[in-house]
Amino acid sequence: MKSPRTDKLRTNIAGMVVAVIGFVIVAVYVVIAFSAQDALWFTKGFHELPTRIIVYQEGQRTEFSAGQPGFAELAEAIRASVAQGVAGPSGLGLSEASRQDAYQLYVTVEAFFDAPVKVHAYFNTGPATQMLFPITGRHSDRDVVFLGARGAYFAGAPLLKTTQPIRDALKAQGFKTE
Repeated sequence: MKSPRTDKLRTNIAGMVVAVIGFVIVAVYVVIAFSAQDALWFTKGFHELPTRIIVYQEGQRTEFSAGQPGFAELAEAIRASVAQGVAGPSGLGLSEASRQDAYQLYVTVEAFFDAPVKVHAYFNTGPATQMLFPITGRHSDRDVVFLGARGAYFAGAPLLKTTQPIRDALKAQGFKTE
């Protein structure tokens, strides 16, 4: 008796490699999107402008709001700094003592938004309604932005690629930046 004919099993190695690579890419994207709580974590750009800005310089508080001289330049500088993207997580948080030092001893910019904004990053930055940029003093050497909401700041502040646009706008208005 003859044995039934069997065809050779053909393995499509290239198709299998493409499928595995595709699965890994999708898995990495989903894990990061879930942990960052941001489906667009990989994008750069920031289009929102603050509605109110406060500059603290060694205990003096200068408030800017829409329509006031200097507001548009500072608002655009904040947008431009955040739009350049996040370099990574800093691992820093802002204690109440550090926050008071930022207000009383150093030059600090605090920006407020009417609605929650999202800074896109591969880690969770949370929906923020306020941002604090240390310009001089503690943490100013790292281009960090502290994000917060309802009067408090979150831990794990992102490091921006640059805060130079903010420094330039402050300098143009006569504030210290060093």
